[in-house]
Amino acid sequence: MITDIVEMGEQTKLQGQVVVLGSGIAGAEVATYLARHGREVILVESGREQFDPSIQALNDVIFLGKRHRELDPDSYYHRYLPPELRGVSRVRQFGGTSNVWTGKWKYLQPLDFEGRPWVANSGWPIHFADLLEHYRSAAKDYGFGDLEAEAVRPEIMELRAKLAAGGLKMSSFYWEQTPTRTAIRFGDEMRRSKNLHVVLGATATELRLNDSCQRVTAVVCRSLEGRELIVEGDVIIIATGAFEAARLLLASNRQIPSGIGNAHDLVGRFYTDHPKHHTGTLQPGSLTRQYAHELQYAPKPRFCICFALDDATQREQELLEHVLYLKPIYEKSRDRLWRTLRFRPACRDGNGSVATYRVKFVTEQVPHQSSRIKLGTECDPLGQRKLEVDWCFTDQDQRSMAKTLQLLTQRFAEVGLGTFDFGDDPPRLETMTDAAHQMGTTRMASRPEEGVVDTDCRVFGTDNLYVASSAVFPTGPSYSPTFTILALARRLGQHLLQTSKILQI
Repeated sequence: MITDIVEMGEQTKLQGQVVVLGSGIAGAEVATYLARHGREVILVESGREQFDPSIQALNDVIFLGKRHRELDPDSYYHRYLPPELRGVSRVRQFGGTSNVWTGKWKYLQPLDFEGRPWVANSGWPIHFADLLEHYRSAAKDYGFGDLEAEAVRPEIMELRAKLAAGGLKMSSFYWEQTPTRTAIRFGDEMRRSKNLHVVLGATATELRLNDSCQRVTAVVCRSLEGRELIVEGDVIIIATGAFEAARLLLASNRQIPSGIGNAHDLVGRFYTDHPKHHTGTLQPGSLTRQYAHELQYAPKPRFCICFALDDATQREQELLEHVLYLKPIYEKSRDRLWRTLRFRPACRDGNGSVATYRVKFVTEQVPHQSSRIKLGTECDPLGQRKLEVDWCFTDQDQRSMAKTLQLLTQRFAEVGLGTFDFGDDPPRLETMTDAAHQMGTTRMASRPEEGVVDTDCRVFGTDNLYVASSAVFPTGPSYSPTFTILALARRLGQHLLQTSKILQI
């Protein structure tokens, strides 16, 4: 069942076994999973079925450091979206930020979970094997291509070997033809479900605790129309983005002045994203011409690849994981003439002759405490304190990016991938945009002194509060966190069914 908070008449309280906050990839996955298994679930979403600018304005934050990209109806790389969503990185609408997602599914790699001695605060307290079954089951249920089978396809293995000889590595991702929008994928199921009640237009503003402050007993929700709703549940799952997850914990400070889960002042800290540069070009070389079909972006669905320095180089040079993507730009008549006059061979894939490749350079960021979000003093229309975002970088970030770019330029030329041209706009952290991959504000750890949630995504110091979000990522070396968000949500749903005495039927 799906209702709107303003349609609920005088009803001011709802009660279920599980309360899920947020209807994006994680929220929709875990809510429908638990409802299918007979649990009574209430899913609360701030937005509505139709985009509402006044609700979207609740996302406004105050930037203290580097700014994030903002609404830009003329944005060239968001042309697939309606103008009101171009450039937007966080969406308050039924379906959450899946409404603006591009549909790229990529595993984190096994080494991405391991700690790196030269990267402070790196490493996860779980391993790749802990998520593998959930990656696999999601790929099957959602109809993705098999990334494991793709990795051993002969052409991919051949290309990987040639890159490895030159100190480079590659990995694959699956690109959907139509990006998953959870409101579309799960909408009919949610409307028909007897166990799932979705409430739209309701923004979670506070978590209330019991007298011992160890259990969340209720979620306070409000709407711009002045309605208030109390939602009670035995298990509470925050399935919002990294900003909202941290904000809700910090704002729930009536009973614990520092906020829930914040005994060690870690909520909102270690904030990272993937700064990206997307205006460079690559003049294709002989290896690119040989494997041009593997570099196609269309037609979708398809597997695509991205490049990085190999692990040995990263270790020896003490570098972060920076990733490079190549998008083919096809020849026009003048390009063909220019190439012919210079006696350059054609680079052809299944879609035509490639003039150049647009280069997208995406960087990992060192997780450090000073990069953070916190509550400010200015309030939003619901009377909630707005977030202040201090997205900042270290000297290591700067050194790593510069050295990686130097080595990639050299090695791309040496193996025959081609030569870069960044013109008057070389990649610099100061001018690069965010990738809408907010991570780390409620990081996962083995001990409360090191993070906000444990290895089951339960908030330290609570018995029944969980976070299903990229907010729990300790590090995010690999671009595109969505598949890992989905796998974590699946893992959490399974964990709750198997271990929670409260949810036993």
